[in-house]
Amino acid sequence: MSEVNEGVQIILNRMESNPEEFFGEQQKWSWMYKETLREVMIEQEKAALHAGLVKVRRLEITAKAVATVLPDEKEDDGYADESVTKTLMANTYQPPKKMVINRAQAEMIKKFNGGQL
Repeated sequence: MSEVNEGVQIILNRMESNPEEFFGEQQKWSWMYKETLREVMIEQEKAALHAGLVKVRRLEITAKAVATVLPDEKEDDGYADESVTKTLMANTYQPPKKMVINRAQAEMIKKFNGGQL
């Protein structure tokens, strides 16, 4: 039973492809932190998830630092989330589901993350 569970592998793959889904305290993957799930995971799965979360959290720190240093510019460069625009137009603010960054912020993150966003 040394193989990683398929669900755990899905989570690990998603951490790689969409790390912003794991940013913050109220993210959609919060169910995976329940103690009962950890009780049934093997050590290899726990270690892999921990390593993935460390990578995600470190990327989140970088993204927040970059967003602080380089505030969002008023330009449409393909990084904007359309739901944010619709929400703001409706005069009701809700936090975006995805992190919205501009091109300068993306380039800074790539620089600090070995060329990957």
